Amino acid sequence: MGHYRLPELDLSTRMTLAVEMLRPIPDREWGRVTELAAQYDVSREFLYKLGEQARAGLSAVLTPKQPGPQPEAGTLTIDRAFIRRAIVVLPLLKGSVRDIQQGLSLLFDQERSTGYISQTLRAAGEQATIYNQSQKVPLPILGEADEIFQGRKPCLTVVDGRSFLVVNLTPAESRDGTTWGVTYLNLIERGIQFQDLACDGGSGLQAGLKEAELAIPLRPDLFHLLQEAHHLTRRLERAAYKALETVERAGRDDLERRGLIRRRGRRLKISLPLAQAELEAARAVERFDAWRWLLSEIRQALEPISPTDQLVSVATSQATLETATTLLKELARADITAFADDLQAKLPDLLAPLLWLQQHLAPVLGPLAADNQAFLIWAWQHRHALSLDLDTDIPETLRPVWQAVADTLSLFHRSSSLAESLHSWLRPYLQIHRGMPQWLLPLLQLFWNHHPFQRGKRAGSTPLQLAGVQDGLSLAQVLDSLLCPNSSAQPI
Repeated sequence: MGHYRLPELDLSTRMTLAVEMLRPIPDREWGRVTELAAQYDVSREFLYKLGEQARAGLSAVLTPKQPGPQPEAGTLTIDRAFIRRAIVVLPLLKGSVRDIQQGLSLLFDQERSTGYISQTLRAAGEQATIYNQSQKVPLPILGEADEIFQGRKPCLTVVDGRSFLVVNLTPAESRDGTTWGVTYLNLIERGIQFQDLACDGGSGLQAGLKEAELAIPLRPDLFHLLQEAHHLTRRLERAAYKALETVERAGRDDLERRGLIRRRGRRLKISLPLAQAELEAARAVERFDAWRWLLSEIRQALEPISPTDQLVSVATSQATLETATTLLKELARADITAFADDLQAKLPDLLAPLLWLQQHLAPVLGPLAADNQAFLIWAWQHRHALSLDLDTDIPETLRPVWQAVADTLSLFHRSSSLAESLHSWLRPYLQIHRGMPQWLLPLLQLFWNHHPFQRGKRAGSTPLQLAGVQDGLSLAQVLDSLLCPNSSAQPI
């Protein structure tokens, strides 16, 4: 307890003096204040101030209040010790309801039941759902659709490939075409404009687009195609190393048989004689090298820009892909042949983005000289590293063409890798809660769309800002409006 500045005036004495000062003038005789000041060796000003404090305290206690339970009020001192305690406590909490309960106790010395916490989260999730669906995105989005599962329950995810904005993140009972079709139609009704839509080979994703009868260009997911090729590369590499290991083992066995080397223990067991092992190893290495070369040619043919900073020709890309597909089948391996057949079936869809780009850029770049075309494309590719300024770094005669080229190339889209990245971020939350509570995904979508990126080409901006929403609220302001809608500020 703190000490009085005048220790000779204890609490009982102060109460006596306060009662004297609260007496009205007729009851308090003239000169009584001077007499009390002399008796207790204090000033008259001190006594009058003590009377005012007592009157204010009684007024605060006795003033009529709203009937019923009163809201809790308290203060929290945010100092260095509290910050250090929060830094230590937060990594120990996993985000479940019981961890939230423990965090309230450790940080704020507040006890709340799990039912109260669940009810609060449920209400916040409902408010977040309404808020997320009310967001208007002015720019067309490069749609990326995918599914994530938790406990055999799907979540339908739609992400903007340009801004990384989460457009839809809702659990569903099934993943059929009707469910996805309704999802697409709901997004259209909310004002979402699709520039295109990229997705993997999921039947429900594509069936939903057909059932909704939306005129949206469907792009096959290049990310999954390259991922499959990467797995095949690893298998061929392991097969080549295994064949070389067989050659090395057969060679040691041959030297033992000829008595050139001796080893302890039993003789080596070999699966193939040396000559056949060398032949199989040569074939495996040759197949691996051919696969790597053909895969690099396929990858380059699918690039919109050539190594010389020129716009690729769709006819040339198609011829390269058809030739590479034929050569892949000649490698005489079942998994490579299956990959080639899949590539051949997807060839028109894979060339569709390149054809779209050629149709939009050819009229713009056609009148320019080849070196000017290469300069504009090169400058666009390195725009972030160069920190280009349109008014100073681009010649005035090329600025309109540069703007048209930049706008068109920014809409080139053929992958759902951002949706996959979002699922990697979601997975720990789903595992912590062992499912998809109705409140979890709306709150995660709210957080993601309002959080600023820390690094990369999007650093310093939120997904909503990158999607064209410039006057949006910050994450703290959104939480205040959702949790405390009737007050602008709340005491901690």
